[in-house]
Amino acid sequence: MTPRVVAIAGGKGGVGKSLVAANVGIFLATLGKRVILVDAAFGAPNLHIFAGVPRPSRSLSEAFARADGTAVPLAELAVATHVPNVRLIGGIFDPPSVANVTTEQVALIASQLHTLPADWVVVDLGPGLASTTLDLFLEADIGLIVAVPDPTSIELMHRFVRAAFLKALERRGLGALAAKVGATGPHEGGAPSALDVYLSAVATPDTDVEGLREAILGFSPHLIINSARSKSDMELGRAVASAARRRLGTPIRYLGHLEYDEAVWSSTRRRRPLLIEHPETRIAKCFERVARGLLAVRAPDHGDVLPSDSHYDLLEVPPTASFEDIRRANRRIRDVYGAESIAVSGLYDPASLEAVHRRLDLAYTTLMDAAKRKDYDNELFPDGVPMPVSAPVHDATAPTPRAVVKSEDPATLAARPPMPDIGPRTEFSGPLLRQIREAVGVELREIAERSKIGMAYLQALEGEVFAKLPAHVYVRGFLAEYARALGLDPVRVKQTYLDRYRAARPQAAEAPREPVTRDDDEAAKP
Repeated sequence: MTPRVVAIAGGKGGVGKSLVAANVGIFLATLGKRVILVDAAFGAPNLHIFAGVPRPSRSLSEAFARADGTAVPLAELAVATHVPNVRLIGGIFDPPSVANVTTEQVALIASQLHTLPADWVVVDLGPGLASTTLDLFLEADIGLIVAVPDPTSIELMHRFVRAAFLKALERRGLGALAAKVGATGPHEGGAPSALDVYLSAVATPDTDVEGLREAILGFSPHLIINSARSKSDMELGRAVASAARRRLGTPIRYLGHLEYDEAVWSSTRRRRPLLIEHPETRIAKCFERVARGLLAVRAPDHGDVLPSDSHYDLLEVPPTASFEDIRRANRRIRDVYGAESIAVSGLYDPASLEAVHRRLDLAYTTLMDAAKRKDYDNELFPDGVPMPVSAPVHDATAPTPRAVVKSEDPATLAARPPMPDIGPRTEFSGPLLRQIREAVGVELREIAERSKIGMAYLQALEGEVFAKLPAHVYVRGFLAEYARALGLDPVRVKQTYLDRYRAARPQAAEAPREPVTRDDDEAAKP
Protein backbone atom coordinates (compact mmCIF):
# COMPACT_ATOMS: atom_id res chain seq x y z
CA MET A 1 0.00 0.00 0.00
CA THR A 2 1.38 3.42 -0.97
CA PRO A 3 1.51 5.81 2.01
CA ARG A 4 0.09 9.31 1.94
CA VAL A 5 2.89 11.83 2.35
CA VAL A 6 2.31 15.06 4.28
CA ALA A 7 4.99 17.77 4.10
CA ILE A 8 4.84 20.48 6.77
CA ALA A 9 6.46 23.84 6.03
CA GLY A 10 6.41 27.42 7.23
CA GLY A 11 7.64 30.73 5.92
CA LYS A 12 9.71 31.29 9.03
CA GLY A 13 11.14 29.34 11.93
CA GLY A 14 9.53 29.03 15.33
CA VAL A 15 5.94 28.63 14.12
CA GLY A 16 5.57 25.06 15.40
CA LYS A 17 6.19 22.85 12.37
CA SER A 18 7.90 20.12 14.38
CA LEU A 19 5.20 20.27 17.05
CA VAL A 20 2.53 19.78 14.39
CA ALA A 21 4.44 17.02 12.59
CA ALA A 22 5.02 14.96 15.73
CA ASN A 23 1.54 15.25 17.20
CA VAL A 24 -0.40 14.83 13.97
CA GLY A 25 1.62 11.67 13.37
CA ILE A 26 0.99 10.42 16.89
CA PHE A 27 -2.74 10.98 16.66
CA LEU A 28 -2.91 9.13 13.35
CA ALA A 29 -1.10 6.26 15.06
CA THR A 30 -3.78 6.16 17.79
CA LEU A 31 -6.26 5.45 15.00
CA GLY A 32 -4.28 2.35 14.05
CA LYS A 33 -2.29 3.95 11.23
CA ARG A 34 1.37 3.09 10.70
CA VAL A 35 3.27 6.40 10.74
CA ILE A 36 6.84 7.34 9.88
CA LEU A 37 8.05 10.80 10.88
CA VAL A 38 10.82 12.24 8.71
CA ASP A 39 12.96 15.16 9.90
CA ALA A 40 13.98 16.99 6.72
CA ALA A 41 15.11 20.21 8.44
CA PHE A 42 18.62 19.72 7.13
CA GLY A 43 21.30 20.84 9.57
CA ALA A 44 18.85 21.92 12.32
CA PRO A 45 16.68 18.91 13.21
CA ASN A 46 14.52 18.86 16.33
CA LEU A 47 11.60 16.61 15.44
CA HIS A 48 13.03 13.86 17.66
CA ILE A 49 12.50 16.05 20.75
CA PHE A 50 8.77 16.52 20.02
CA ALA A 51 8.47 12.80 19.27
CA GLY A 52 10.03 11.93 22.63
CA VAL A 53 13.12 10.25 21.17
CA PRO A 54 16.72 10.82 22.34
CA ARG A 55 19.14 11.84 19.63
CA PRO A 56 18.55 9.18 16.94
CA SER A 57 21.40 6.78 16.26
CA ARG A 58 20.84 7.06 12.50
CA SER A 59 20.06 9.99 10.24
CA LEU A 60 19.14 11.00 6.71
CA SER A 61 22.81 11.53 5.84
CA GLU A 62 23.17 7.74 5.54
CA ALA A 63 20.65 7.76 2.69
CA PHE A 64 23.01 9.80 0.52
CA ALA A 65 25.47 8.04 -1.73
CA ARG A 66 28.93 7.60 -0.27
CA ALA A 67 32.20 7.80 -2.12
CA ASP A 68 31.92 4.12 -3.01
CA GLY A 69 28.47 4.71 -4.49
CA THR A 70 26.53 2.87 -1.76
CA ALA A 71 23.64 4.31 0.23
CA VAL A 72 21.28 3.03 2.93
CA PRO A 73 17.63 2.72 1.89
CA LEU A 74 15.45 5.26 3.66
CA ALA A 75 13.25 2.56 5.23
CA GLU A 76 16.21 1.11 7.13
CA LEU A 77 16.85 4.43 8.88
CA ALA A 78 13.51 4.50 10.74
CA VAL A 79 13.98 4.00 14.47
CA ALA A 80 11.30 3.07 16.99
CA THR A 81 9.68 5.64 19.28
CA HIS A 82 7.87 5.14 22.58
CA VAL A 83 4.56 5.48 20.71
CA PRO A 84 3.25 2.29 19.08
CA ASN A 85 2.99 2.48 15.27
CA VAL A 86 5.24 5.57 15.12
CA ARG A 87 8.82 5.46 13.83
CA LEU A 88 11.25 8.30 13.20
CA ILE A 89 13.85 9.01 10.54
CA GLY A 90 16.16 11.52 12.16
CA GLY A 91 17.52 14.63 10.52
CA ILE A 92 21.06 15.55 9.61
CA PHE A 93 23.06 16.86 12.57
CA ASP A 94 26.13 17.76 10.55
CA PRO A 95 27.32 21.39 10.36
CA PRO A 96 25.44 23.56 7.87
CA SER A 97 28.30 23.40 5.37
CA VAL A 98 27.80 19.64 5.23
CA ALA A 99 24.04 19.62 5.67
CA ASN A 100 23.37 21.77 2.57
CA VAL A 101 22.05 18.91 0.49
CA THR A 102 21.95 18.98 -3.28
CA THR A 103 18.96 18.78 -5.58
CA GLU A 104 20.00 15.27 -6.55
CA GLN A 105 20.09 14.18 -2.91
CA VAL A 106 16.64 15.64 -2.28
CA ALA A 107 15.34 13.82 -5.36
CA LEU A 108 16.76 10.60 -3.92
CA ILE A 109 14.87 11.12 -0.65
CA ALA A 110 11.69 12.17 -2.41
CA SER A 111 11.70 9.06 -4.61
CA GLN A 112 11.66 6.84 -1.50
CA LEU A 113 9.03 8.64 0.57
CA HIS A 114 6.16 6.95 -1.26
CA THR A 115 7.75 3.52 -0.84
CA LEU A 116 8.14 3.57 2.95
CA PRO A 117 6.30 0.81 4.84
CA ALA A 118 3.66 3.04 6.42
CA ASP A 119 0.15 4.35 5.97
CA TRP A 120 1.22 7.96 6.55
CA VAL A 121 4.60 9.66 6.15
CA VAL A 122 4.86 13.05 7.87
CA VAL A 123 7.81 15.18 6.71
CA ASP A 124 9.00 18.10 8.84
CA LEU A 125 10.67 20.63 6.53
CA GLY A 126 13.10 23.39 7.37
CA PRO A 127 12.02 27.04 7.45
CA GLY A 128 12.45 29.43 4.56
CA LEU A 129 12.28 29.23 0.78
CA ALA A 130 15.26 27.00 -0.05
CA SER A 131 14.86 25.11 -3.32
CA THR A 132 15.25 21.77 -1.54
CA THR A 133 12.46 22.68 0.89
CA LEU A 134 10.13 23.65 -1.95
CA ASP A 135 10.92 20.44 -3.86
CA LEU A 136 10.04 18.21 -0.91
CA PHE A 137 6.90 20.27 -0.23
CA LEU A 138 5.71 19.70 -3.80
CA GLU A 139 6.53 15.98 -3.70
CA ALA A 140 3.99 15.42 -0.94
CA ASP A 141 0.38 14.36 -1.43
CA ILE A 142 -0.64 17.06 1.06
CA GLY A 143 1.32 20.27 1.56
CA LEU A 144 0.68 21.83 4.96
CA ILE A 145 1.83 25.30 6.02
CA VAL A 146 1.97 26.37 9.68
CA ALA A 147 1.76 30.03 10.68
CA VAL A 148 1.14 31.99 13.86
CA PRO A 149 -1.08 35.09 14.32
CA ASP A 150 1.75 37.51 13.63
CA PRO A 151 2.26 39.83 10.62
CA THR A 152 5.77 38.54 9.93
CA SER A 153 4.60 34.92 9.95
CA ILE A 154 1.62 35.56 7.67
CA GLU A 155 3.66 37.66 5.24
CA LEU A 156 6.37 35.00 4.99
CA MET A 157 3.68 32.35 4.61
CA HIS A 158 2.35 34.26 1.60
CA ARG A 159 5.88 34.46 0.21
CA PHE A 160 6.25 30.72 0.65
CA VAL A 161 3.00 30.13 -1.26
CA ARG A 162 4.22 32.31 -4.15
CA ALA A 163 7.61 30.59 -4.25
CA ALA A 164 6.14 27.08 -4.04
CA PHE A 165 3.72 27.81 -6.88
CA LEU A 166 6.48 29.18 -9.12
CA LYS A 167 8.53 26.05 -8.36
CA ALA A 168 5.49 23.94 -9.29
CA LEU A 169 5.27 25.76 -12.63
CA GLU A 170 8.96 25.17 -13.22
CA ARG A 171 8.53 21.45 -12.56
CA ARG A 172 5.69 21.36 -15.12
CA GLY A 173 7.82 23.03 -17.76
CA LEU A 174 5.88 26.31 -17.51
CA GLY A 175 8.58 28.34 -15.78
CA ALA A 176 8.93 30.65 -18.79
CA LEU A 177 5.43 32.02 -18.13
CA ALA A 178 6.38 33.06 -14.61
CA ALA A 179 9.75 34.44 -15.74
CA LYS A 180 8.02 36.68 -18.27
CA VAL A 181 5.69 38.10 -15.63
CA GLY A 182 8.50 38.42 -13.12
CA ALA A 183 10.47 40.57 -15.52
CA THR A 184 7.69 43.17 -15.43
CA GLY A 185 8.06 43.57 -11.61
CA PRO A 186 8.49 44.62 -8.95
CA HIS A 187 5.66 42.61 -7.41
CA GLU A 188 4.17 42.88 -3.96
CA GLY A 189 5.71 40.00 -2.04
CA GLY A 190 8.79 39.89 -4.26
CA ALA A 191 7.45 37.44 -6.84
CA PRO A 192 4.45 37.13 -9.16
CA SER A 193 1.45 35.23 -7.88
CA ALA A 194 -0.57 32.55 -9.64
CA LEU A 195 -3.16 35.19 -10.51
CA ASP A 196 -0.50 37.51 -11.97
CA VAL A 197 0.81 34.72 -14.18
CA TYR A 198 -2.66 33.66 -15.29
CA LEU A 199 -3.78 37.17 -16.24
CA SER A 200 -0.61 37.61 -18.29
CA ALA A 201 -1.05 34.24 -20.00
CA VAL A 202 -4.67 34.91 -20.95
CA ALA A 203 -3.60 38.15 -22.63
CA THR A 204 -0.79 36.46 -24.58
CA PRO A 205 -1.54 34.53 -27.80
CA ASP A 206 -0.35 30.94 -28.21
CA THR A 207 0.00 30.36 -24.47
CA ASP A 208 -0.80 27.06 -22.78
CA VAL A 209 -3.59 28.58 -20.69
CA GLU A 210 -5.24 25.23 -20.01
CA GLY A 211 -2.00 23.73 -18.68
CA LEU A 212 -1.52 26.79 -16.49
CA ARG A 213 -5.09 26.53 -15.25
CA GLU A 214 -4.54 22.91 -14.24
CA ALA A 215 -1.34 23.88 -12.44
CA ILE A 216 -3.10 26.61 -10.45
CA LEU A 217 -6.10 24.50 -9.46
CA GLY A 218 -3.85 21.55 -8.64
CA PHE A 219 -1.72 23.62 -6.27
CA SER A 220 -3.76 23.63 -3.10
CA PRO A 221 -1.73 23.98 0.13
CA HIS A 222 -3.39 23.58 3.52
CA LEU A 223 -3.02 26.02 6.40
CA ILE A 224 -2.87 25.66 10.19
CA ILE A 225 -2.81 28.63 12.56
CA ASN A 226 -0.78 27.81 15.67
CA SER A 227 -0.73 29.57 19.06
CA ALA A 228 -4.24 31.05 18.74
CA ARG A 229 -5.02 33.08 21.87
CA SER A 230 -8.22 34.91 20.94
CA LYS A 231 -11.34 34.49 18.87
CA SER A 232 -9.85 36.68 16.13
CA ASP A 233 -6.78 34.42 16.08
CA MET A 234 -9.02 31.39 15.67
CA GLU A 235 -10.83 33.04 12.75
CA LEU A 236 -7.60 34.26 11.11
CA GLY A 237 -7.12 31.15 9.01
CA ARG A 238 -10.38 31.60 7.12
CA ALA A 239 -9.58 35.28 6.56
CA VAL A 240 -6.13 34.37 5.21
CA ALA A 241 -7.58 31.74 2.89
CA SER A 242 -10.21 34.18 1.60
CA ALA A 243 -7.74 37.02 0.99
CA ALA A 244 -5.14 34.74 -0.61
CA ARG A 245 -7.71 33.25 -2.96
CA ARG A 246 -8.69 36.70 -4.18
CA ARG A 247 -5.21 38.26 -4.35
CA LEU A 248 -2.93 35.33 -5.18
CA GLY A 249 -5.38 33.11 -7.05
CA THR A 250 -4.23 30.21 -4.86
CA PRO A 251 -6.95 28.00 -3.31
CA ILE A 252 -5.53 27.68 0.20
CA ARG A 253 -7.51 25.24 2.34
CA TYR A 254 -7.82 26.13 6.01
CA LEU A 255 -7.43 23.00 8.13
CA GLY A 256 -7.87 24.47 11.61
CA HIS A 257 -6.19 26.23 14.52
CA LEU A 258 -4.19 25.16 17.56
CA GLU A 259 -4.91 27.03 20.76
CA TYR A 260 -2.02 28.46 22.75
CA ASP A 261 -1.28 26.15 25.67
CA GLU A 262 1.45 26.10 28.31
CA ALA A 263 1.33 22.31 28.05
CA VAL A 264 3.45 22.62 24.90
CA TRP A 265 6.27 24.22 26.86
CA SER A 266 5.90 21.71 29.66
CA SER A 267 6.00 18.63 27.45
CA THR A 268 8.92 19.96 25.42
CA ARG A 269 10.93 20.59 28.57
CA ARG A 270 10.37 16.97 29.57
CA ARG A 271 11.11 15.75 26.01
CA ARG A 272 7.78 13.96 25.92
CA PRO A 273 5.17 14.05 23.14
CA LEU A 274 2.40 16.51 23.93
CA LEU A 275 -0.44 14.07 23.16
CA ILE A 276 1.12 11.47 25.46
CA GLU A 277 2.00 13.85 28.29
CA HIS A 278 -1.16 16.02 28.20
CA PRO A 279 -3.92 14.21 26.28
CA GLU A 280 -6.67 16.07 28.15
CA THR A 281 -5.69 19.61 27.08
CA ARG A 282 -7.58 21.82 24.65
CA ILE A 283 -4.67 21.84 22.21
CA ALA A 284 -4.82 18.04 22.18
CA LYS A 285 -8.43 18.33 20.99
CA CYS A 286 -7.27 20.79 18.34
CA PHE A 287 -4.74 18.25 17.09
CA GLU A 288 -7.49 15.67 16.88
CA ARG A 289 -9.57 17.95 14.64
CA VAL A 290 -6.57 18.75 12.44
CA ALA A 291 -5.61 15.09 12.08
CA ARG A 292 -9.17 14.08 11.25
CA GLY A 293 -9.23 16.91 8.73
CA LEU A 294 -6.17 15.40 7.05
CA LEU A 295 -7.93 12.06 6.83
CA ALA A 296 -10.77 13.78 4.98
CA VAL A 297 -8.57 15.64 2.47
CA ARG A 298 -9.49 14.88 -1.11
CA ALA A 299 -8.16 15.94 -4.50
CA PRO A 300 -8.53 19.67 -5.30
CA ASP A 301 -11.91 20.68 -6.66
CA HIS A 302 -12.24 22.01 -10.16
CA GLY A 303 -13.29 25.62 -10.42
CA ASP A 304 -12.48 29.01 -11.84
CA VAL A 305 -9.02 30.50 -11.52
CA LEU A 306 -10.26 34.08 -11.57
CA PRO A 307 -12.15 35.01 -8.40
CA SER A 308 -15.66 36.28 -8.97
CA ASP A 309 -15.98 40.05 -8.94
CA SER A 310 -19.68 40.21 -8.15
CA HIS A 311 -20.83 42.33 -5.23
CA TYR A 312 -22.12 39.25 -3.44
CA ASP A 313 -18.87 37.32 -3.77
CA LEU A 314 -16.83 40.32 -2.69
CA LEU A 315 -18.82 40.53 0.54
CA GLU A 316 -19.04 36.72 0.69
CA VAL A 317 -22.82 36.55 1.02
CA PRO A 318 -25.40 34.61 -1.04
CA PRO A 319 -27.70 36.52 -3.43
CA THR A 320 -30.58 35.84 -1.01
CA ALA A 321 -28.81 37.59 1.89
CA SER A 322 -30.89 39.97 3.98
CA PHE A 323 -29.82 43.56 4.63
CA GLU A 324 -28.72 42.54 8.13
CA ASP A 325 -26.67 39.70 6.65
CA ILE A 326 -24.98 42.20 4.36
CA ARG A 327 -24.26 44.61 7.23
CA ARG A 328 -22.58 41.88 9.25
CA ALA A 329 -20.67 40.59 6.24
CA ASN A 330 -19.45 44.10 5.49
CA ARG A 331 -18.12 44.49 9.02
CA ARG A 332 -16.35 41.16 8.79
CA ILE A 333 -14.82 41.75 5.37
CA ARG A 334 -13.67 45.21 6.44
CA ASP A 335 -11.75 43.55 9.24
CA VAL A 336 -10.15 41.14 6.76
CA TYR A 337 -8.99 43.97 4.48
CA GLY A 338 -8.31 46.55 7.16
CA ALA A 339 -5.09 48.57 7.04
CA GLU A 340 -3.83 46.76 10.14
CA SER A 341 -5.23 43.35 9.27
CA ILE A 342 -2.82 40.46 9.76
CA ALA A 343 -4.59 38.41 7.09
CA VAL A 344 -3.41 40.63 4.21
CA SER A 345 0.19 41.04 5.39
CA GLY A 346 2.41 41.01 2.32
CA LEU A 347 -0.50 40.93 -0.14
CA TYR A 348 -1.23 44.60 -0.87
CA ASP A 349 0.63 47.86 -0.95
CA PRO A 350 -1.30 50.88 0.43
CA ALA A 351 -2.55 51.97 -3.01
CA SER A 352 -3.79 48.47 -3.90
CA LEU A 353 -5.51 48.11 -0.55
CA GLU A 354 -7.24 51.46 -1.01
CA ALA A 355 -8.55 50.20 -4.36
CA VAL A 356 -9.98 47.16 -2.61
CA HIS A 357 -11.74 49.41 -0.10
CA ARG A 358 -13.30 51.46 -2.91
CA ARG A 359 -14.54 48.28 -4.56
CA LEU A 360 -16.04 47.10 -1.28
CA ASP A 361 -17.72 50.49 -0.82
CA LEU A 362 -19.38 50.10 -4.21
CA ALA A 363 -20.57 46.59 -3.42
CA TYR A 364 -21.98 47.58 -0.03
CA THR A 365 -23.76 50.74 -1.13
CA THR A 366 -25.30 48.94 -4.10
CA LEU A 367 -26.62 45.98 -2.14
CA MET A 368 -27.93 48.13 0.71
CA ASP A 369 -30.02 50.25 -1.64
CA ALA A 370 -33.18 48.29 -2.54
CA ALA A 371 -33.64 49.92 -5.94
CA LYS A 372 -29.98 49.63 -6.94
CA ARG A 373 -29.86 46.05 -5.75
CA LYS A 374 -32.91 45.13 -7.81
CA ASP A 375 -31.35 46.60 -10.95
CA TYR A 376 -28.05 44.85 -10.19
CA ASP A 377 -29.77 41.50 -9.63
CA ASN A 378 -31.68 41.83 -12.91
CA GLU A 379 -28.40 42.39 -14.73
CA LEU A 380 -26.44 39.70 -12.85
CA PHE A 381 -29.22 37.09 -12.82
CA PRO A 382 -31.39 37.59 -15.92
CA ASP A 383 -33.14 34.26 -15.21
CA GLY A 384 -33.89 35.15 -11.62
CA VAL A 385 -31.91 35.14 -8.38
CA PRO A 386 -30.74 31.57 -7.65
CA MET A 387 -32.15 30.08 -4.49
CA PRO A 388 -29.99 28.21 -1.96
CA VAL A 389 -29.43 24.51 -2.57
CA SER A 390 -30.65 23.51 0.87
CA ALA A 391 -32.63 25.26 3.58
CA PRO A 392 -32.16 27.11 5.75
CA VAL A 393 -30.19 29.85 4.02
CA HIS A 394 -26.62 29.98 5.25
CA ASP A 395 -25.66 33.07 7.19
CA ALA A 396 -22.54 34.75 5.81
CA THR A 397 -20.99 35.21 9.25
CA ALA A 398 -21.33 31.59 10.30
CA PRO A 399 -17.98 30.02 11.20
CA THR A 400 -17.82 27.87 8.06
CA PRO A 401 -19.86 27.75 4.85
CA ARG A 402 -20.11 23.98 5.20
CA ALA A 403 -22.11 24.21 8.43
CA VAL A 404 -25.44 23.88 6.61
CA VAL A 405 -24.69 21.89 3.47
CA LYS A 406 -23.70 18.41 4.60
CA SER A 407 -23.21 15.11 2.83
CA GLU A 408 -25.69 14.39 0.05
CA ASP A 409 -25.33 10.63 0.46
CA PRO A 410 -28.88 9.20 0.10
CA ALA A 411 -28.54 6.97 3.18
CA THR A 412 -27.43 9.95 5.26
CA LEU A 413 -30.26 12.13 4.03
CA ALA A 414 -32.84 9.43 4.62
CA ALA A 415 -31.80 9.10 8.24
CA ARG A 416 -32.41 12.76 9.00
CA PRO A 417 -35.70 14.12 10.32
CA PRO A 418 -37.69 16.27 7.90
CA MET A 419 -36.99 19.98 7.67
CA PRO A 420 -39.81 21.89 9.40
CA ASP A 421 -41.52 24.78 7.64
CA ILE A 422 -39.81 28.05 8.56
CA GLY A 423 -41.36 31.42 7.88
CA PRO A 424 -41.17 35.01 9.09
CA ARG A 425 -43.65 34.23 11.90
CA THR A 426 -42.02 31.01 13.10
CA GLU A 427 -41.81 30.68 16.88
CA PHE A 428 -38.44 29.08 17.67
CA SER A 429 -38.53 26.68 20.59
CA GLY A 430 -35.74 24.41 21.82
CA PRO A 431 -37.20 21.24 20.20
CA LEU A 432 -37.71 23.11 16.91
CA LEU A 433 -34.10 24.29 16.91
CA ARG A 434 -32.96 20.73 17.52
CA GLN A 435 -35.13 19.44 14.67
CA ILE A 436 -33.67 22.04 12.30
CA ARG A 437 -30.12 21.18 13.37
CA GLU A 438 -30.68 17.47 12.85
CA ALA A 439 -32.42 18.06 9.52
CA VAL A 440 -29.40 19.88 8.09
CA GLY A 441 -26.98 17.35 9.55
CA VAL A 442 -25.08 19.52 12.04
CA GLU A 443 -23.84 17.85 15.22
CA LEU A 444 -24.30 19.72 18.47
CA ARG A 445 -20.61 19.24 19.24
CA GLU A 446 -19.74 21.07 16.00
CA ILE A 447 -21.62 24.12 17.24
CA ALA A 448 -19.94 23.83 20.64
CA GLU A 449 -16.47 23.70 19.08
CA ARG A 450 -17.05 26.68 16.78
CA SER A 451 -18.87 28.89 19.27
CA LYS A 452 -16.94 27.83 22.42
CA ILE A 453 -20.29 27.38 24.20
CA GLY A 454 -20.35 24.46 26.61
CA MET A 455 -22.23 21.33 25.56
CA ALA A 456 -24.27 21.44 28.76
CA TYR A 457 -25.62 24.89 27.88
CA LEU A 458 -26.43 23.88 24.30
CA GLN A 459 -28.25 20.77 25.49
CA ALA A 460 -30.20 22.87 28.00
CA LEU A 461 -31.00 25.34 25.21
CA GLU A 462 -32.49 22.64 22.97
CA GLY A 463 -34.21 20.85 25.83
CA GLU A 464 -35.56 24.12 27.28
CA VAL A 465 -34.14 23.22 30.67
CA PHE A 466 -34.28 26.89 31.61
CA ALA A 467 -33.09 26.32 35.17
CA LYS A 468 -29.71 25.23 33.82
CA LEU A 469 -29.29 28.27 31.58
CA PRO A 470 -27.41 31.38 32.76
CA ALA A 471 -28.61 34.97 32.83
CA HIS A 472 -30.62 36.58 30.03
CA VAL A 473 -27.70 38.45 28.46
CA TYR A 474 -25.69 35.22 28.06
CA VAL A 475 -28.61 33.28 26.61
CA ARG A 476 -29.01 36.02 24.00
CA GLY A 477 -25.41 35.51 22.94
CA PHE A 478 -25.82 31.71 22.88
CA LEU A 479 -28.89 31.99 20.65
CA ALA A 480 -27.09 34.33 18.24
CA GLU A 481 -24.19 31.89 17.85
CA TYR A 482 -26.54 28.92 17.48
CA ALA A 483 -28.65 30.67 14.85
CA ARG A 484 -25.60 31.70 12.81
CA ALA A 485 -24.29 28.14 12.86
CA LEU A 486 -27.52 26.95 11.21
CA GLY A 487 -28.03 29.91 8.89
CA LEU A 488 -31.14 31.09 10.73
CA ASP A 489 -32.18 34.69 11.35
CA PRO A 490 -30.56 35.47 14.74
CA VAL A 491 -32.99 38.31 15.49
CA ARG A 492 -36.11 36.15 15.08
CA VAL A 493 -34.59 33.23 16.98
CA LYS A 494 -33.62 35.44 19.92
CA GLN A 495 -36.92 37.27 20.11
CA THR A 496 -39.15 34.20 20.07
CA TYR A 497 -37.00 31.91 22.22
CA LEU A 498 -36.37 34.57 24.85
CA ASP A 499 -40.14 35.04 25.25
CA ARG A 500 -40.31 31.42 26.43
CA TYR A 501 -37.23 31.91 28.62
CA ARG A 502 -38.73 34.98 30.33
CA ALA A 503 -42.01 33.21 30.94
CA ALA A 504 -40.23 30.34 32.67
CA ARG A 505 -37.68 32.46 34.56
CA PRO A 506 -39.11 35.96 35.12
CA GLN A 507 -36.52 36.77 37.80
CA ALA A 508 -33.62 35.73 35.51
CA ALA A 509 -34.71 38.07 32.71
CA GLU A 510 -32.38 40.96 33.39
CA ALA A 511 -33.66 43.13 30.59
CA PRO A 512 -37.16 43.95 29.32
CA ARG A 513 -38.28 42.49 26.04
CA GLU A 514 -37.16 44.61 23.10
CA PRO A 515 -36.37 44.00 19.44
CA VAL A 516 -32.77 42.96 19.02
CA THR A 517 -31.34 44.62 15.93
CA ARG A 518 -27.61 44.49 16.48
CA ASP A 519 -25.09 41.68 16.69
CA ASP A 520 -24.68 39.94 20.03
CA ASP A 521 -20.94 39.35 19.94
CA GLU A 522 -20.72 41.63 22.97
CA ALA A 523 -22.62 39.07 25.01
CA ALA A 524 -19.68 37.47 26.75
CA LYS A 525 -19.78 33.74 27.37
CA PRO A 526 -19.59 32.63 31.01
